[in-house]
Amino acid sequence: MNKKRVMLWCAACAVVLVLGILLPATSALAHDRHHSDEYIDIIVRYSGEVPSEEDLDPEFKNVRTMTLLPVQTMSVPASSIKDISQMENVERITYDQEMHTTSTGHSYPVQADDWNQDMIGTFNAWEEGITGESVSVAVLDTGFYEHGDIEYAGGYSIFEDDTENPDYWTNDHDGHGTHVASIIGANQGSRAQGVAPGVNLYGVKVYHQKDGDTTNASNLLAGLQWAINENMDIISISSGYGKVSQEIHDLIKIADQQGILVVAASGNISENKNIIDYPAAHPEVIAVANVDQNGYRASDSMISAKNELAAPGRDILGLGIDGPDSFRTMSGTSQATPHVAGIAALLMQKYPEESAAQIRARMAEKARDLGPEGHDEDYGYGLVHYLPEQMEEPEPEEDDTESDSDDDTETEDGITDEDTDENENGNGEEQDSEEIDDTESPQDDLEDDSSPEEEPAEDQESEDSQDDASDADEEDEAEEEEPHQSTVWIRPSDTNGMAVIDDEDLEAVADNGLLAISFDSSLEYIERVNLTPEQVESIRSRNITLLIVRIDMEWVIPAANLTEGEAFLSFETVQEPLDYSETAHSDLIDFSIEQNDQMITSFPEQMTYRFFTEQAEANQHQLYEWNTAQEEWILLGDTYINSAVVGQTASVATMAVFDPIELEAAILSSEEPEEIEEVTEEPEEESEEDETEESTRASFGDGDSELPVVLIGGLVILTSVGGGFYFFGGKPKQ
Repeated sequence: MNKKRVMLWCAACAVVLVLGILLPATSALAHDRHHSDEYIDIIVRYSGEVPSEEDLDPEFKNVRTMTLLPVQTMSVPASSIKDISQMENVERITYDQEMHTTSTGHSYPVQADDWNQDMIGTFNAWEEGITGESVSVAVLDTGFYEHGDIEYAGGYSIFEDDTENPDYWTNDHDGHGTHVASIIGANQGSRAQGVAPGVNLYGVKVYHQKDGDTTNASNLLAGLQWAINENMDIISISSGYGKVSQEIHDLIKIADQQGILVVAASGNISENKNIIDYPAAHPEVIAVANVDQNGYRASDSMISAKNELAAPGRDILGLGIDGPDSFRTMSGTSQATPHVAGIAALLMQKYPEESAAQIRARMAEKARDLGPEGHDEDYGYGLVHYLPEQMEEPEPEEDDTESDSDDDTETEDGITDEDTDENENGNGEEQDSEEIDDTESPQDDLEDDSSPEEEPAEDQESEDSQDDASDADEEDEAEEEEPHQSTVWIRPSDTNGMAVIDDEDLEAVADNGLLAISFDSSLEYIERVNLTPEQVESIRSRNITLLIVRIDMEWVIPAANLTEGEAFLSFETVQEPLDYSETAHSDLIDFSIEQNDQMITSFPEQMTYRFFTEQAEANQHQLYEWNTAQEEWILLGDTYINSAVVGQTASVATMAVFDPIELEAAILSSEEPEEIEEVTEEPEEESEEDETEESTRASFGDGDSELPVVLIGGLVILTSVGGGFYFFGGKPKQ
């Protein structure tokens, strides 16, 4: 009877124990996936049909489906990236980039209002009756205040359908968009009259008011799509981001093919940033540099061989957002860009039979050469300029160049002595003194290049003399982590049972970035990646880290571990058993790298191996590598990261996950000599029964005493309530 009670107690306690282990652990995993995950913004490129937004995980937020590309943008829990990458129709995943406007952080006093128009020949066009009529221009920016001195043909906000926080295109929370748009199209006769006041001007809001002068590249993607679908003639972008976005480039190519001219700011140079911004860096885009009132490169204008044209961008008067009569001055390549867009609009009206490509070539040909002869890194082909009908070729341009090179004694062609007098006498003494300090000081560093998110320089505007210097400084804090901006997830193609990657996918990865090659369950039969010599060279020269991703493991390979030539990266499941492999909690995987017909076994940098097993940390699983020389398993790693057990080594080997206690027991068991006892059947059975009874008494006490059973039952219950063995170590999974 006592034995039966003992067995019942044991069974009950075992059930409680199992539930205690499973339920808390399951709860913890669910919590980790859906609640404690950081949300990140991604761009998903599909190789086939784009899934319906309704079919996606309800945890995914802000999903937007493109119509011109098989692309969706969304915010997702970080832990879901791997799962998304292993969907069969997913071609590539890139982390969204931050984008900022490209105005500088200094403000300047209002001087002669029209000096910039004189410099680029705007009035010559007006005298011919050319104002940009019938030309449609889209400005992609922060919003567009309905100022009394400008008229819009229409507008659009990518946030107007936001159910939680709609933000309409006429809401310019920052002032940057209104200012930039006014340089193109403010009314004739306005104090801040635009270059092409007759254009059909469209404002496209791609910055949400909650984010200030910061937005994501995916928002630019949506704005570009709208402008292309609406058949704009010109798209003006006074924003930039630091890393290539293949999806944005693809849309720009579509715009170019449809005859749309795209103009963008090349960016503002700083101590931490000296590389031209995207999308200006793309060959289909006119990259615009910034010059001051004397025709010299502004101190913070980006220096790049990709600069195509220069335009006024220093101390530019434009419309403000503080009322229907407000004005302000701003500086930067943001302000230079709309000057080029405006001149392009004038030329499109004047030469309606010419294509966008011909207009672009005409602007480059007629540009006023400001630097070394021909194209240069400071000014591109030179200052954008509208030449009147009678002025044909270079002689006046050469004279202008000489005039431009004079520093203090001569003013820029088109800037009269009256303008200079107005500069000296018409500004008010208070602003004059402040201006000297601002113009002589170097530009602040307003952009952080670490964002393969679009990063505009911070806008700091000076209000017109009627408005006191307002607190328009908004510190640009581009705090996005580099990995989020330089990591690209792709699904490889299958060629003769081997994984290969597209050159386009590799090009989409930023220098010093990471390419994650992800294998879903439909590709589990592939155990090798083939890299061409050209791909290996690109990986090595650009320092791209490779990440092989399977459902059960991940392998991180630094670029330095590859040498010149074709490469084969293998991660093959071992079919032949090794010692104690029957106790392994994972497949035995043999890792190898072959180049130039040679197997490489040691490498200059450590590689990281991550194995995913059931409850790896809770069960204290550890990663082992097989030592061929000693024919034994050697501990490689006992660190746990994101549900994986992790190890690092500068070599390749066969690896597997074991429970160290089970492995040790298996080793000891194999080393113990077998004891052969020659006894009869009956005595042996009696011996086993005796041992069982003794074991029962030792564990549970005599049949007359229930205390040990109660203690054991209590211990089991406490263990289960405390979270099972998952939390027994006192440290939950991160």
